[in-house]
Amino acid sequence: MLADLKAAWRLRSGQANAGRLALLTLLVMLAGATDGIGLALLVPLLDSLGATDAGAAGGLFALLPRSLPALLSLFLAVVLLRALIARARQIATAELSFDFAVAIRVRAYAAIAHASWSYLRRQRAADFHALFSTEIERVEHATHLLLDMPARLSILAAHFIVAFAIAPGFTALALAFGAALAWLMRGRLTESRRLGERASEANVRVSREITEFLQALKLTKAYGAEKQHIGAFEAAARGAEGADLAATRLQANTRLLLDGIVAVALAGFLWLAASWAKLPLADLLVLILVFQRLLPMLQSIQELGQQFFHASPAYRSVAASIEACEAAADGVDGMDAQPIAFEREIRLQDVGFGYGGDHPDVLRGIDLSLPAGSFTVLSGVSGAGKSTILDLLGGLLTPHSGRILIDGCELTPQIAPAWRRSVGTMAQEAFLFHASIRENLAWSRPGASDEAMLETLRLAGLSEWMAALPRGLDTVVGDRGASLSGGERQRLALARLLLRAPRLILLDEPASALDAGNEERILATIAGLKGRSTILLVTHRPEAIGAADRHVTLADGRLM
Repeated sequence: MLADLKAAWRLRSGQANAGRLALLTLLVMLAGATDGIGLALLVPLLDSLGATDAGAAGGLFALLPRSLPALLSLFLAVVLLRALIARARQIATAELSFDFAVAIRVRAYAAIAHASWSYLRRQRAADFHALFSTEIERVEHATHLLLDMPARLSILAAHFIVAFAIAPGFTALALAFGAALAWLMRGRLTESRRLGERASEANVRVSREITEFLQALKLTKAYGAEKQHIGAFEAAARGAEGADLAATRLQANTRLLLDGIVAVALAGFLWLAASWAKLPLADLLVLILVFQRLLPMLQSIQELGQQFFHASPAYRSVAASIEACEAAADGVDGMDAQPIAFEREIRLQDVGFGYGGDHPDVLRGIDLSLPAGSFTVLSGVSGAGKSTILDLLGGLLTPHSGRILIDGCELTPQIAPAWRRSVGTMAQEAFLFHASIRENLAWSRPGASDEAMLETLRLAGLSEWMAALPRGLDTVVGDRGASLSGGERQRLALARLLLRAPRLILLDEPASALDAGNEERILATIAGLKGRSTILLVTHRPEAIGAADRHVTLADGRLM
């Protein structure tokens, strides 16, 4: 439990909400005070109605007015004030918990966005989906409970204060009984926390099944594997349901147990107060009211405690995910720096790299020079490490040995984010957003003019295609460009790359998934870019690029 609270404190670090917390603390104190005053006023009210002629005139009640209209007016004012304070406290609690959750979501989003590619490529996208879809929501729920608990406890304390003023002996006995009951119930809180950890694991499994199913929809249909995915998802969903149902069953059993124990104890206390202590009628009536209200309060506090313990493990899982991403962040020096240009060459000098595990040495002793404005073709068998060279040159990965030099300056993780502003990349599968052509292009260069966009579309060979579109740049391309052909998707992705005006263009088999005609057209378009930027093209058909300055082959982790 302490670990969960420490994680919650780490998550809130840096949030400027001290003033709002102070306001909420004040409202909590006022809520307890007004609730206690409202209860205490019942004694003189009953006395003024003739319920008894003793017990209400002395002590703290001696300062109160004696007439019924004055007491009723004071009681009404206190009740209205209590309602206003309760409203303000409820809103303040909701605002704090909502703002806390939004701040965590933004922090998590930024942490993932700034994490290095070498870290992100080892993670499962489904785990990040679970972070946003379920775990942060559980953190928000736990925070709301944590902020609401002091108010419940302050009102409970106010009831005990009123009861103590009426019958101190019985109240002390009731307090001792409550403390013993809380100690006996501690195991249920521990069980709630264990079920909360189980729920976190189950939510991640559900998210993994959903994510992988959506990513493999086409393959699933092609292989007729719908039943496999449905069965796996049902098993994961049942597991999540079982964790939540077990927690609900535990709360229901605890409530039933508390109902019986507290009802018996309440009856015993009141019987003693009436038959043995001989309390005045007004005091006895108020004491009955106080104890009757204490019963649901104790139940709600116990339920809140179990709900909090069930949700609190999310603090640790969310904090661990965010802090792991933040620890793997790219160098901050280049985040806001200007793009790095180069005038002479980019050089890989004795570069070695491995992913570990079954691929400890993907690249060994790589020496490669890319003069500014040159066009180089790289080929090799699948798995030779061609894409790894592109990732190294693009600043996404860092060599395990050797150096990458840009005009003699070493490319380090600290300046890699600034260098990536000068690089344009394009892969075999072009990713397009479910948005307009304009929005897809502007993603690489926000604020670009329509004229600049149309020029890059011309360079990518899409002028005639654009002229035939009724909505032009406002045409929506569909999810991942589903409304476009394969060649159109690749050309649009190439236009997006060119709009960025990169100094270095890295192309990873951009036409290999196309038919022969489209492949030739894409490769011819790329060849026409020679001289505009430095180009490194990975292709399985190097002979198709007659305009290349050089052709190098990668085999067994070395360049030939």
